[in-house]
Amino acid sequence: MITIEVKTALLYLLLVAAIVLVGYLIVVVKNLVTTLKEVNKILEDVSVVSGVAADKAVQLDSVVGDVQSAVADLSNAMRGEQSTIGAVSNFAKSVGSLAAIFKSDKPKKNKRKKKSINKK
Repeated sequence: MITIEVKTALLYLLLVAAIVLVGYLIVVVKNLVTTLKEVNKILEDVSVVSGVAADKAVQLDSVVGDVQSAVADLSNAMRGEQSTIGAVSNFAKSVGSLAAIFKSDKPKKNKRKKKSINKK
């Protein structure tokens, strides 16, 4: 007749539970590595987009300054404090800088290469 001690049974049970836990942890770490790679790709794209947005904000800041100057010159010209020709030239300058911003919005080629997946 086979006898099993309770202490030995619990020890084997704990050993099996530890092996299952290690297997589970391996799967979790594998999934975590995959997730981190995807997050890195997303962060690279976000840095490109935020760089473009920062450049556009700087351009728009100068355009707003030009428009503000042109409107102030036009209002001064209407009150007779400045020549009309100077006001119109400043207004044309602000319109030109606005046009330059819209012309520079051409999409750029994506320099990032796509990875090919080799299936075996």
